Amino acid sequence: MKQEGRLVHIVDDDEAVRDSLGFLLECNDIEACNYCSADEFLRTAPADISCLVLDLHMPGTSGLELLKQLRARGSAMPIIVISGRIDPVLGAEVRAAGASAILSKPFDDQALLALIKQALETG
Repeated sequence: MKQEGRLVHIVDDDEAVRDSLGFLLECNDIEACNYCSADEFLRTAPADISCLVLDLHMPGTSGLELLKQLRARGSAMPIIVISGRIDPVLGAEVRAAGASAILSKPFDDQALLALIKQALETG
């Protein structure tokens, strides 16, 4: 049974990734809301968010820029960063910006699911 108010927001410019993550969450009774860009997320997302799964490399506002903006606004929401291209320097910058976790694409679905469930339980 889905928990009311426990919505995971997914920001990724790759429609296939958004769809597969949405399906993974739906199969585990977790609701998801998808955004194709950081800019769309900033325009339309509610203020109170339980968990954000955020792609790092996107056109327009990058995932790192969004992460920094949210933290600068005082947001403490769990933010799980996913990326197909991450090196040690960028990984350190993402952690310093306040990411809760970082996963490299392709990632293990169960590892992501465990991080999301932990975020929902503690958030």
